[in-house]
Amino acid sequence: MAEVEQESKGSAPAQAELWGERARDWADVMEGWNGWGVPVYRHVLERITVRSDSRLLDVGCGASRFCRMAADRGARVSGIDATPALIEIARERIPDGDFHVGDMEQLPWPSDAFDLVTGFNSFFIAADIVNAFAEARRVARPGAPVAMTVFGRPERCQSTAMFDAIGTLVPTKPKPEANGTKTREPLHEEGALEALATQAGLSPEEAGYIEFVESYPNLETILRGVMAAPPMVRPGRVVGDDAVRDALTEVFHSFETPTGRYALHEEVRYLIARA
Repeated sequence: MAEVEQESKGSAPAQAELWGERARDWADVMEGWNGWGVPVYRHVLERITVRSDSRLLDVGCGASRFCRMAADRGARVSGIDATPALIEIARERIPDGDFHVGDMEQLPWPSDAFDLVTGFNSFFIAADIVNAFAEARRVARPGAPVAMTVFGRPERCQSTAMFDAIGTLVPTKPKPEANGTKTREPLHEEGALEALATQAGLSPEEAGYIEFVESYPNLETILRGVMAAPPMVRPGRVVGDDAVRDALTEVFHSFETPTGRYALHEEVRYLIARA
């Protein structure tokens, strides 16, 4: 397992512990060649220029599927993730990449170091999302694109049924609000990401929704991938993996295709801003 390279004061320690439990399952299924993110990665790559001399940083890079795709287009890739086990896989996939274990609010690179910065469903995990955006802006050269995604509108994501089912097993406790703190607008709403990015000094340029289909060859594969993520790891520790598996299996039967595959129609919201 890769070493922990920096002491973190943000969200990294808790995330690393959760993601590390089944890192190989996540990498093989969700970050495989047909993983959930590939259509999203392609969409973003069509909107940002990647050249043979481009220096790209992926924040919350996981097992580096996006970095692999960008490297295949000629980019010199770097990545950071809280989970040593995922960074270990990233280094296997791209031996000449520059990968670090750490926190997105404490990036270990100098200012103006990158031509492109990305973060796929990662920035919202930060203890302070504005600080994470500000760090992305700091390491991006002036005018460089900073691209990010978050989960889409719940009513447009068939995976919402999955989270609802798990919520009946282990109800989520509401987080107490600090005195005087306003409830943050959901990040999937129009204008929400743009407002936070602007607070961090970024200049929003393009935003929208990306629709795509997650496709899996069989029930066992989708279960292995989904159960590797923290929203399933946590309840599994409370009620047991068998209970989580049974609840998910009941949901997934609704998404079985006539060929025996499983397909979920999903959505993310994306933003491309400028540093």
